[in-house]
This record gives sequence, C-alpha cells and structure tokens, in this order.
Amino acid sequence: MAVAALVVLAGYLIGAIPVAYIAGRLKGIDIRRYGSANVGASNVYQSVAHWAVVPVGLAQIALAMAGIGLAKLLDQDLSVQVAAGGAALAGACWSVYLRLAGGRGIGASIGFMLFLTPITLVVFIVVSMAGVFARNVPLGVGAAIAVAPLSSLVVDGPGAIALGCLCMAIIIFTKRLLAIPGVRAEGVSRREVLLNRLLFDRDIRNRDEWVRKGLDSHSGRA
Repeated sequence: MAVAALVVLAGYLIGAIPVAYIAGRLKGIDIRRYGSANVGASNVYQSVAHWAVVPVGLAQIALAMAGIGLAKLLDQDLSVQVAAGGAALAGACWSVYLRLAGGRGIGASIGFMLFLTPITLVVFIVVSMAGVFARNVPLGVGAAIAVAPLSSLVVDGPGAIALGCLCMAIIIFTKRLLAIPGVRAEGVSRREVLLNRLLFDRDIRNRDEWVRKGLDSHSGRA
C-alpha cells in the first residue's frame, strides 16, 4: 500500500510539471496573463508560438504516461496504474508548482488513454474530428471525453480502466466548469458562463475574442 501511494503521488508530481508555463517563460511571458490564461498547449499556440504547440503537447502526453509507466515498472496492479494516470491528469489540471493553476488536461487524457486503452483513444480522436470539421473543437473534444467511458466499458469491460475513464471525464468537465480563478467574462450571466464553459470551454461564445485577450498589444510572438 505504501508503494502504491508513493507511485500515485509520483504520478501527480510528474503530471503537474507545467510544460506550457515553462514554454511561455522561455519566451519571456507568463501565459497565465495572456490569451485564455489557460496553462495548456492551446494557449501556447496563441501566446507563445504556433510551432511550440507540438513539443508542449507531446510533453504533456508523455508526462501522463510516465506515471502509469512507473506503476507498471514497479509491478503495481492495474488499479494502481489507473490511479497514477488519474493523478497525473489531476496534476496537469491543478499543478502544485503553480499554486493549483493548470491546463485543461487534454494532453494528459490522451496519454492516459494511449497507455491504457488505445482503442478508446481512437474513438476519442474520431469524435474530436467531428468538432474540427464543425469548426468547434472544444465541443468536439467535450463530446469525445464524454464518450470515452462508454467506449472503454465496451472495449475493456467493467473494471479499473473504464472507471478511470469515467474519473477522467469528471476531472475534465470539472476543470471546464471551474475554469481559471479570477478570470471571468464581464456582462455575461453566471448561467450562460457555465453553459459556455461546459460546451465551448470558454466564458463567451466568441472564440477569437476570448483566446486573443491581451495578445493584440503583445509584440514579439514567433
């Protein structure tokens, strides 16, 4: 039990490494003060450099997989591996290194599914692509996250992985609803804000206005 607890804690601490924040700092900015203020790959794309989204996204995926891999390396059972992956996702969303600020956890979720249930990841990608074609990526990703537990239940059967996917969805949607403390659109009712967060992962319907906050006056972005 002690080893399992330490592995899960390690998963959290590894997953909490804020690679998006680090990428911003290398550029000389704090991405929590630009664009959507999200500490994730999407805000790196908007606030730091378009090309940086690839290495940052890959790093986020790898960090989530590292916690699960550590559990497997130490011969922990599947439930501990799932818990380590869930802890890594929680770390990506609420990083102890940034006073519990963090990203939306999509990269960590991809790493979780890639390691534990690749077929569910394929389903996730297919559903997400519908959002890309509809030009509403957050809605597509949200639908894909909601479908993931059902897909895992079919593919993997009732058990630790399906439960882990359910917890993954709960974490992602909780993060969406809570958003970023202190950052909220003005002149929008709380009910509409919550609906926008749930469906579109932002406080307002206008995507460009939300993701470009403070960037038009920010020069020097690659």
